[in-house]
Amino acid sequence: MKNSSNYNIYSSSRRRNTAKRRNFVIACLAICMGCVIADIVFISMLLSKKDKKDTKTTQTTVATSVPETDASGNPISAAPDQSSTDITVPPTDNTSTSEAAPKVQTVSAETRATNLATLQTNVSEYLSKQSGRFSMYYINMSNGETIAVNESTPFVAASSIKLAYNTYLYEKVADGSIKLDEKMAYNAQGYPKGDFEGGTGTIQNSADGTEYPLSEVSHLSITKSDNCATNMLLRRLGGIDTINAEFMKPISAVVDYRATSSYTNFRGEEMTGKNRTSSIDLAKYAEHLYKDYKDKPDAFQPLIDDLCTTEYNWGIPAGVSGTAKAAHKVGFNNQYGAFNDLGIVFASEDYVICVMTECSNDTTAHNIIGEVSKMVFQYVESNYA
Repeated sequence: MKNSSNYNIYSSSRRRNTAKRRNFVIACLAICMGCVIADIVFISMLLSKKDKKDTKTTQTTVATSVPETDASGNPISAAPDQSSTDITVPPTDNTSTSEAAPKVQTVSAETRATNLATLQTNVSEYLSKQSGRFSMYYINMSNGETIAVNESTPFVAASSIKLAYNTYLYEKVADGSIKLDEKMAYNAQGYPKGDFEGGTGTIQNSADGTEYPLSEVSHLSITKSDNCATNMLLRRLGGIDTINAEFMKPISAVVDYRATSSYTNFRGEEMTGKNRTSSIDLAKYAEHLYKDYKDKPDAFQPLIDDLCTTEYNWGIPAGVSGTAKAAHKVGFNNQYGAFNDLGIVFASEDYVICVMTECSNDTTAHNIIGEVSKMVFQYVESNYA
């Protein structure tokens, strides 16, 4: 039996064993912690690579995606983010109609001046070779340039003057003194006591007292050149002399429409009468309408639409092509051999043109007006070729 006084649990041997165990445990813990840290780093690296891969995949998908299209195959653009401060909304322009950016003239000013002089010569020579009496006037709405042939000579106005009447009506509508939805009753008595007048139009077939909204009266006056509708319009505006004094003469009266004019007609006969005008006067009325339209496009759009869609496509429209449009009003009176056309052409540069003719054949007159219209149109477009 050992002496208890000699036994010590903290003997050097036992202390060495205990220290070894402690060091082993610490080493194990360190290894475990290292493994945990390595696992965390590895997992983080995997997640990072996955995020980058997903981002790259998303970007590639966006770049190669095919846009949606409408029924016509046109791309459908996504709606802009209204919260972005970088978005600029372009101003609205009601005139042409969704117009493209302005074209840039491709010829020099000197070349253009030469071409304009050539146009003047060509039109003058062409008309001088035709059988009859002719007049024309051209005004460019972009730069004010003009050409003219017999521009102040009196001619029978015929229905081309209806452009002026209807412009005056729309000015009254624009200032609020007349409303297009008001009704007018047709008076079947002969003009000037009533509204009846034979010739072009359909209202002449209506019963006395038939009501029409003023918008329809104007529409028929332009699109069908309805004489009865025009007489109703004159009545609503205070009469032809009032329109002449308040509207037409202040604009242009080289040949006063309500004064008596004397001239020699295409047959060599001496003529005297009222309701004559000139190509420069008519062109000035169309120029006035153009400025009204540019100033208040919404107010005058219905009149421009009517002038672009009349039943008479001879004359000025025959000379224009492509996307150009002609808002025009023909006039003809077979008794006087009068065939005229007056209009605004919306082209690379907008312009006004009036061609007045006296000759014995309506087909010949139509072709002459169309040819002059074509010459002017080609000149304007040649500056942008």
